[in-house]
Amino acid sequence: MQPTRLRPRPTAARPSAQREPFDIVRHAEALHVLHPGDVLCLLSGGRMQTLLGSCVAICMTDPARRVGAMCHIVHSAPPRPGSERDTAFAEPAMRRLFAELRAHGVDPLACEAHLCGGGVMSLVGLNPANLVGERNVQWARRFLASHHIPTHEMALGGAFYRKLSWEVGQGEPTVESLPISGGG
Repeated sequence: MQPTRLRPRPTAARPSAQREPFDIVRHAEALHVLHPGDVLCLLSGGRMQTLLGSCVAICMTDPARRVGAMCHIVHSAPPRPGSERDTAFAEPAMRRLFAELRAHGVDPLACEAHLCGGGVMSLVGLNPANLVGERNVQWARRFLASHHIPTHEMALGGAFYRKLSWEVGQGEPTVESLPISGGG
């Protein structure tokens, strides 16, 4: 089965509007860069990368490490009406990620996950109740725990941008943390 990349296609009226339907783009061994709201599933040897601020990425792989999937979650809040399939939101992103794993013959509940990101993007007026990154991390932790998916936490929170890179089948994803400078 060919690796697939699912990238939401923005609507013409408003780029931030619901981003369905998905374009399926087939690739060989190129580096696949995920943007906010992207979901990607690749076979062993496939390479993917994303940049994170307050967003979180969830990477999942099967026990044999032959298939890997990643999503770049922007919002942990439930999607707005009309955006129920927008994978920038956590719930639709995870539904799509699970569907892609199943399409590649992998049971998502038999996978392990890696969770990364959730940085603090503004150092001014920190109020823990308003930290988007922390809410994203907490949502991901609850979701993965509720599905009994073993999770490896990598570089969560703090005043950092993250560059997450992964070659499926070649070990765990790697993270470069870059400090955020200034006050926001």
